[in-house]
Amino acid sequence: MFSLRLLFSVLMLLGIVLTVSFSSVLSSRDAMHEVEELFDAQMVQTAKMLEQFYVNQLTEKQLTQLVTRPILFHVDDSNIETFAEKANPISLSYEHKLSFQLLSTTGQLLAYSDSSGEQTLTQFTQGYDTRNINGNLWHVYSYFSAAHQVWIVTAQRHDVRQELVSLIVSNTWRTPLIITPIMMFFMLLLTYFLFKPLKLLERHLDKRPAQDLTPMNFTLPTELASMQKALNSYLLRIADTIVRERRFSADAAHELKTPLAIIKLHSDGLNDVLSAQHQDVQQMTLPYIDAIGEGVNRINHTVEQLLLLSRVDAIEALNRSDCNLQNSIDNVVNQLLHVIVDYEWHIDIPAGMTINADPFYLELVLKNIIENACKYSPVESLITIRATARGAQTLIEVIDQGRGMSKDEISLAKNRFYRVDENTSQGAGLGLSICQHIISLHHGELHFTQVEPHGLKVSIIV
Repeated sequence: MFSLRLLFSVLMLLGIVLTVSFSSVLSSRDAMHEVEELFDAQMVQTAKMLEQFYVNQLTEKQLTQLVTRPILFHVDDSNIETFAEKANPISLSYEHKLSFQLLSTTGQLLAYSDSSGEQTLTQFTQGYDTRNINGNLWHVYSYFSAAHQVWIVTAQRHDVRQELVSLIVSNTWRTPLIITPIMMFFMLLLTYFLFKPLKLLERHLDKRPAQDLTPMNFTLPTELASMQKALNSYLLRIADTIVRERRFSADAAHELKTPLAIIKLHSDGLNDVLSAQHQDVQQMTLPYIDAIGEGVNRINHTVEQLLLLSRVDAIEALNRSDCNLQNSIDNVVNQLLHVIVDYEWHIDIPAGMTINADPFYLELVLKNIIENACKYSPVESLITIRATARGAQTLIEVIDQGRGMSKDEISLAKNRFYRVDENTSQGAGLGLSICQHIISLHHGELHFTQVEPHGLKVSIIV
């Protein structure tokens, strides 16, 4: 078993997380690429600006003087290391992380900034390069001014780029990390409301009594309306089948009752006639007459149970009242005197105990349970009947020392027409089914429990 709502929510949330993560990774990668291009372009632009506004202004004499006495551009350390720290127009952010150099064709410094020191940054090859200076990685761009025979070198420390990339990446991930939990919450809320009609339908079906086969009429979404229609069609077909089954059982029982009465009447008449015959004739004929009588009695018992089943199935309301449980059991015992005389009995019913039930059907259930206890127990064995109060309900237990039932037999015992032993059992297997139906009408429970070393305990909770 799995939850469709949970599976849908997990898949949707997984899709959101994967989509956001994939989008953020792509954005971070693109941002890193764009930052690299931006700073590379900036170094090129700085080199060309130095050529245009500085180198072009130098005379031949000034260039010669710079060879012997290079110009140092000092950058004050403002202690401003990151973008997040404030800077002013004079102390710019991380200015000491930028550098430039002017070199002659022989590699002599003409002008330089002290942020990278006097160590030559370039390898005298035009284009981009990286150099490790004083433990720091620098990105270097070298440009040769052919007009003045001067190398112009611009450089940036790697952590400048890394910081900007980190800021962009953190901003790229920060928003999804905030938005994703909110989206998850609303997604769970959305699935709750979307699946609410299905949950209501499930709750209704779970609480619906087994005998209630009326069509359902809920306002459901289009996707569930067809399911409701199919369920209603199914319920109507079941109701129609049950009605036809009840009608057949009742009609068959009524139709059999008259022929059985005629057979019984003629059997008794034949028995009277044979009583006047010779003893040899009686000995030859009476076993057949007895067999006919026994068969008629069995069929007559089945017919009575079918009629009773039809009557119980048709019950719409019970005439419940507070019944004295001891009196109800006494009435049942009196009806079964011809059966119970061969057994030992222990009856433990608190004096004055009452039970809210239909007295006729309560006695019918008790009669069936006690009769079964006698039928499947050895002669002279002990049968116990006891009752205890359980809050607003009453627990009635009938315990015998018979063969009992296996777990498989217990699971099938309440089914109609099921008999524990098809070869030796009498009856049609309707007694316990009738009891179960009557107890369910009382909103009670019927349970069977194995008793060690042998026997069966039948528990009635009403």
